[in-house]
Amino acid sequence: MRVNTVRILLISGLIVPLLFWGSILVSASMQVNYNHFRDTVSALGAIGSPSEKLMAILTWGCTAFSITFLVGLSVVCQQLKLNKTPLTGIVGAIVMFAWAATFHSGNPMHPKAGPALLLLLLGPLLSVILWKEVKLKPLRKFGILSFVMMLMVLLRAIPSETLQYNFTGLIQRFVHFGWSVWFVSLSLTFLKLKNDGIN
Repeated sequence: MRVNTVRILLISGLIVPLLFWGSILVSASMQVNYNHFRDTVSALGAIGSPSEKLMAILTWGCTAFSITFLVGLSVVCQQLKLNKTPLTGIVGAIVMFAWAATFHSGNPMHPKAGPALLLLLLGPLLSVILWKEVKLKPLRKFGILSFVMMLMVLLRAIPSETLQYNFTGLIQRFVHFGWSVWFVSLSLTFLKLKNDGIN
């Protein structure tokens, strides 16, 4: 695959978080009394909500760009002879996006995407464990940060009505901040490797 093509694919890792967070801001502006701390992202794409169709379209966009990002990462991993197992996290993100775009909040299938989140969590953790190369040391630091941020989802298990009612959206956003950090760090790190002459 041509070097420029691979770079374009890797840039997808920057586009996905931008598209995702942009979709949240635009869709939230279409809602009445939407609260980013209290309300979930899924509520923006809920069945019958004003932003349902827009969120579906943009979430499919996140799915497509995640797939192209995965292809770019796979090519570079093969060139560098890196273990591809951490890329299961990207697969988890693809499933997560596609699931949310297909089964909107209010559909009984919507909450059943739990295994995709587990794959997403594994990605950064496995990158820390399996990618020991010196040139990937900064990436491992961001992998730890990403993993810890996504683990904040465990706050959902705390039996506190105040926490669960007022901060459900914020807790969920920690997960999204986590994978966003990982996507951006992966994209920038692998783009640098290409610019440094990895062919």
